Amino acid sequence: MACVATWSFGLQAVEIVATEVQNGASCIDALEKSINAVEDDPQTGKYFVGRGCYPNLDGVVQLDAAIMTGKGCQFGAVAGMKGYSKPISVARSVMESCNANFLVGDGASSFACEQGFVMEDNETLLTAETKKAYVDFKATGILPHVTGHDTLSVLCLDKFGEIVAGVSTSGPPFKAPGRVGDSPMPGCGLYCNGKAGAAAATGAGEKIMTFCPSHHVVQLLQQGAQPRAACEVVVREMLESSADWFEVGLIALDMKGNIGAATSVKEWKDFRDGRTYSGFPCASWQAGAEPTIITYPSCY
Repeated sequence: MACVATWSFGLQAVEIVATEVQNGASCIDALEKSINAVEDDPQTGKYFVGRGCYPNLDGVVQLDAAIMTGKGCQFGAVAGMKGYSKPISVARSVMESCNANFLVGDGASSFACEQGFVMEDNETLLTAETKKAYVDFKATGILPHVTGHDTLSVLCLDKFGEIVAGVSTSGPPFKAPGRVGDSPMPGCGLYCNGKAGAAAATGAGEKIMTFCPSHHVVQLLQQGAQPRAACEVVVREMLESSADWFEVGLIALDMKGNIGAATSVKEWKDFRDGRTYSGFPCASWQAGAEPTIITYPSCY
């Protein structure tokens, strides 16, 4: 049993996974519950996840999420979805109850309604702080100073030997309406294969999506690479192929419960406690240990 999540704020999700799987829950139930907790917490919205996030350029909250299982490589995703604070649950419902794998915009929102999810007014998905940030941005054109952020990605292996990957994000502040980054795209923001393991990404979505890094990492795991080494190979290849530096963090979990990550991030500050990390902080847990944060220094 093991779990890894992106960024220090992912510790909340990892702690929930650890409790759930040790009590016999399946990895997919544990993962959904853990991501829901972060999605529905307005205090973590400024990390670009769920309730309390920044809206798009029109002042509307649009959320993306995806889930993928190792067993059968099943996949479900939503993107640009309005009116729902827990997109990971809708993504799971797409995977399990829809004849399509990926729904976007009004189609995703309509499906969520049909499945019994309760739609919310856009105002309830914002906080006073993110509403003010939007008003200020429209008046000045200046983006808010964001000191800690990004996609929540979680990988989980349960005691039954099943593995799952999940991601949830609102994207960058005041993005173009309909903008979708790498996060909900299979092979880009996440990938999962029951013969090898799982991987997920975070960072500059427009850059990441051109490299399909999560699929690449899992392919390396299947060839025998250790999670950290696999992530490092892919991060270096991405940056060496790019015309300029960009932020990327990759996490990986193999079928033996080994965890690893790699990044181009030199420094990251968590706005909640003001702590600065010299690299990419990932929340991790393995059976027999306590959930903790491990910081991976830049490998490029």
